[in-house]
Amino acid sequence: MPTRPILERLQAGVVLLMDGATGSELQRRGVYVSKGATPEGMGVWSGTANIDAPEVVRQVHEDYLRAGADLITSNNFWTSRSRLALAGLADEWERYTRAGGELAVQARDAVNPEAYVAGGMAPPGAGDLRAEFAEQAAILAEIGVDVMLAEYVATIAEAVPAVEGCATAGLPVFLGVCLLRADGSMRDGAPLEELGRALRGGPVAAILLMCSRPEAIVAGLPHLRAGFDGVIGGYANIGYDMNPEFGTVPDAQRFRVVDEVQRAYPPERYADFGREWVRRGAQIIGGCCATEPAHIAALRAVVRERSGSSSPN
Repeated sequence: MPTRPILERLQAGVVLLMDGATGSELQRRGVYVSKGATPEGMGVWSGTANIDAPEVVRQVHEDYLRAGADLITSNNFWTSRSRLALAGLADEWERYTRAGGELAVQARDAVNPEAYVAGGMAPPGAGDLRAEFAEQAAILAEIGVDVMLAEYVATIAEAVPAVEGCATAGLPVFLGVCLLRADGSMRDGAPLEELGRALRGGPVAAILLMCSRPEAIVAGLPHLRAGFDGVIGGYANIGYDMNPEFGTVPDAQRFRVVDEVQRAYPPERYADFGREWVRRGAQIIGGCCATEPAHIAALRAVVRERSGSSSPN
């Protein structure tokens, strides 16, 4: 368990390194992440791996910690009641949620007790968004995560109840905003300044731009900074998309790493984007879909440059 609260470090101006992708990394290591998926929908994505392949989930967390991550995200992206219903597992949501939190905390305690664990949750797509975030947050807080991360939120209408639901657990709340347009606006065209105004005075401590190309995060950060005076950051998608073979080739996954896109963002170039994010005010940087431990290791140098220290913490 870390000796310094995460917000204390952020308020002191420290730049923290987040982990990289979980779902695409599990897939890269041979885990099937498409249970309940259809050609039209993502199913439960990586959530069932917490029970099906717990040793691989924990190894992913540990590898990111060894690469230098200060903050790892539990594999609870879609372990909510309504999302697990897509795989016939609605009644086991608590078991899958608890396993995801425990694996992340165990990995942190084994590799770097000074690192932080975020309980990462995404909008379920059905049911009461605020209630489902709140019930998962309660479990993850009990397990010992340090912060709640409501991620893959695409609209202001989703952001407000997601933050409110996470806040019921009494821990700091971070928000991950996804699928930015190339100009840095939100998926529906709303400006990030408007998002900041909608959340002003609420319980959100940090807003992170995520699951968007690195260039879109560069474009979006100044707009986010203009509308939100809390901590900001980014973690990008570098090539994970729908798989056209899904449903036609046996055992094809619903998503795939797009090799030609991922190759355009090798670790060294990805680190250059991290430097630009920090220059634009980011205090938390990391990776989303298709990033690997090597990308996080490259970002470690950016954090060291910013802190003037060779220490991971």
